[in-house]
Amino acid sequence: MHNIRSLMATGALAVLLASTTAGCMAPVQAVNAIEQSAARHDLDQGIAVLRAHIRTLQDKGDPLGDYFYALGNSDGWITDVTDPKAITALFEKAAARGSMDAKILLALQVAMNQTIPGQLDRYKVPSRDLTQWEQGLARLLPLLQQQCNVRRLVIDMGKPRVKYYSIAYEVWPVFRDGYYRYNSDGSRTLLRDPVRQKAWESLDNQCPTPQEEWLDR
Repeated sequence: MHNIRSLMATGALAVLLASTTAGCMAPVQAVNAIEQSAARHDLDQGIAVLRAHIRTLQDKGDPLGDYFYALGNSDGWITDVTDPKAITALFEKAAARGSMDAKILLALQVAMNQTIPGQLDRYKVPSRDLTQWEQGLARLLPLLQQQCNVRRLVIDMGKPRVKYYSIAYEVWPVFRDGYYRYNSDGSRTLLRDPVRQKAWESLDNQCPTPQEEWLDR
């Protein structure tokens, strides 16, 4: 890879020197195109590694493979399944086979009224139906007391790895910043709960951060 990058850098320099008389934008665009091509190559290679990792887990009968497959479709880097109900069904299949990660994200989906489970990099708000919010939290809390985080396959700096997310962090800021109760007269009331914030924040703080898991190419 180092030699390839060296050759790419040399090629970019040659383009730059050859294009100096044609203005400054052309060489910059050429360098950008080379960099984008290299980044695309790294991304494609990384995704291939992630797909192979999923297949290996599934071949072993490990429900983690089914969970990663469901989350990959939710994240969009796997496009085998796009219908939200079908993606949710993938998580339900993984949960039925024993995946705690899938069970956790399904409970979070209920609490946050998400169309599909996952979406771990997106800001979430409680369901407008606070009964659903409370039901989701009631499902979520005992799960997090057994396993406080969920795993996600990502490409980080061009390299494939497993990333961990503390799910209590999705909850306690809601109690700190507030959420709305919608009243029958059309008004709404901002609710905050410092006691519940402290309890969920403590769960987040006590959640260990596992060592980075880089996947070999």
